[in-house]
Amino acid sequence: MKNTKKQWLYVIPALYWAPIVLADYKSDVGYTDLRNLLGADIPTGAGVSVTQAEASSVPNTNGNFPVYAPDTGNAQFADDTLLFPGTASTSPSSHATGVGARFYGSNAMAFGIDTITSYEVNDWIGSLYNPNGTVAQPVNGSRIANHSWIGNGNTPTDTGNILRLVDRQVQRNEFIQIVGMANGSSNSNSALLGSAYNVIAVGRTDGKQDRGSDAVDSVYNAGRTRPDLVAPETTTSAATPLVSAAAALLIETAHNAAASLSNGSVDIAGAGTVYNAERSETIKAALMAGADRVTDNSSTSANITDYRSAGHTSANGLDDRFGAGQLNILHSYQIVAGGEQDSLEDGGSGAIGAHGFDYDAAFGGRQGSNNVATYLFDAAEDLNFTASLVWNLGVSDNSNLTTTLYNLDLELFDVTTQTTAAFSASTLDNTENLWLNLAMGHSYELLVKSAETGNFSWDYSLAWRMTPQAAPVPIPAALYLFAGGLAGLGFTARRKA
Repeated sequence: MKNTKKQWLYVIPALYWAPIVLADYKSDVGYTDLRNLLGADIPTGAGVSVTQAEASSVPNTNGNFPVYAPDTGNAQFADDTLLFPGTASTSPSSHATGVGARFYGSNAMAFGIDTITSYEVNDWIGSLYNPNGTVAQPVNGSRIANHSWIGNGNTPTDTGNILRLVDRQVQRNEFIQIVGMANGSSNSNSALLGSAYNVIAVGRTDGKQDRGSDAVDSVYNAGRTRPDLVAPETTTSAATPLVSAAAALLIETAHNAAASLSNGSVDIAGAGTVYNAERSETIKAALMAGADRVTDNSSTSANITDYRSAGHTSANGLDDRFGAGQLNILHSYQIVAGGEQDSLEDGGSGAIGAHGFDYDAAFGGRQGSNNVATYLFDAAEDLNFTASLVWNLGVSDNSNLTTTLYNLDLELFDVTTQTTAAFSASTLDNTENLWLNLAMGHSYELLVKSAETGNFSWDYSLAWRMTPQAAPVPIPAALYLFAGGLAGLGFTARRKA
């Protein structure tokens, strides 16, 4: 592992950027509905420490990168404390200022964030490991890092090592990394960081971004589904901080209501107590399960109208253009607020509510753990059902950076008809996802299954959401497309009487 930070990267200074115009995206991503629901009790990101990593817009001849930090004099950041543990920024970056405005600025969804660690990307990568190669603590207790930049290591080996360092930070420190995919369809220079397993990869609602992971080495292979979800912006630089802000609202909610929402926690050096509802896998699963597969946006003309249509399906239940769909913070909040609900095998009743999640710390059959997890529910009416299963790639805590990736599947079994209603079984990805209509009066089992030949012990998070199907009149065109997409999957969309 190299110790010279400046030799790590070839970086594209910024993703394509537009001027700072904070359009009314908030209604399109469910924030307005969440505010109407919660009023003064809406989370703001208060108490959540974050990191913003930026590529310098003006590399100099000495190999330094001095222009990367947001403008600390901007009124958007008047109540914020920005910390600079790495190379000093010689002047503000307009790109970083625009990203920060959407992430933690006074008009952002997470305007309550007040502690931001600002890094140039090479310095940030150097902060991920100790001199002996072990994982370093999150700087300033950060829980989320936003990455609105793209690039590659100087060599494929460098690229692979950086991806391992990033995945290890997520897995071992619950330090959530939210990254923008490259704008456009080219995979060039996008391996960092969109090819990492444990990150949350973000695209655009118009689908005009890199749609796949790059081939780096035998671990970071090509063909995995990217992005994980999208946001209604015209660049991925602008879309990514919307997801970062949403994650901060979920973390605040989970942390402040720990006793009622989580059945366990872990203490992490440098980050403190992290409860199950705020773990990296849970936040990612809640964001994906809460995303809108059909949209009707007001802030942009781009919409999702043909989710998982012919030619756009993925093996892990997503759409190759939109991932899990468009960010909806209301839905994701409802999932986290639904609380942790244990599987039948882990001592729970097995019966789950309309919204919720489960974090299983030991799954796979080793040392008495279960290798099937069962969650039961009945459909009292016709339902739309969404579920996301997330687990992390493991990376050893030494300079070897040895990786372990287990294979899990997600199934929905119709007990009434004794048939499998849906099945997600990718052999490449570390998420599995379901999206379908359910029939009134049927009983179901949601099943997490091991697809490994031997026993192991690993953790996962599962998030789900059930909502009544829309009334039949009027039926917008988008709903006809929604039903048609389901028919293509072998499901019948039933209308509520």
